[in-house]
Amino acid sequence: MDKFNTNRGQSLIEVIVGMSVATILIGAATAATVVILRSNFDVKTTQIASFLASDYLGSIQSLAYSDWQKIYNPPSAKGVDSQFYLNASGTTFALVSGATTTIIEGKSFTRYFSIENTNRDSCGIGNITTSATTSCAAVGDSGIAEDPSTQKITVKVNWEGGRSLNKIKYLTRSQNKVFVQTDWSGGGNQAAFPTSTNYTFINNKFASSSNIDFSTAGSLKINGI
Repeated sequence: MDKFNTNRGQSLIEVIVGMSVATILIGAATAATVVILRSNFDVKTTQIASFLASDYLGSIQSLAYSDWQKIYNPPSAKGVDSQFYLNASGTTFALVSGATTTIIEGKSFTRYFSIENTNRDSCGIGNITTSATTSCAAVGDSGIAEDPSTQKITVKVNWEGGRSLNKIKYLTRSQNKVFVQTDWSGGGNQAAFPTSTNYTFINNKFASSSNIDFSTAGSLKINGI
């Protein structure tokens, strides 16, 4: 009888130990599963944010290609802290000050971008630099000047938990219309030139213009340059 009771006692201890080990293993497996699921969720959320940022960069680049002035002269001040978003307008986009929110798979993503002027060495035609502008005697000389044909775009996507993602792209103006002229007759601040030695003057100066400045006599300046 004593031996039987001893065996029963050992079996009970073994059961308790086995249950304890099983509980520990199940708890560890559950914790590991939670970590894996959370990690996968975070990766997926980051992928969505990355897609939203890349999508914006592509749309901004297309807008700059079609109309550089919308990027160079946005509706409010540019700078590292500036905030703009794209608003669909017909077949193109309009720039609006502020940020916009998008809901994807039940999560809220806030998206906007900043626009900054870009400086280059060699007085505006060399390498991009973060240094401040200096006095420049002529293009190509030593010194730092703004390059009006390059703008720094930083797309920012924020979501819950204080998470964020930034993507940066430098846009360069190319193949787009920056100057529109409809007539060259009767404009002001222009000098008349003789057509021949008899000093017959022609009157074919401009009368209407877009994106140019003719406030200085004898001078035409494209706005934004």
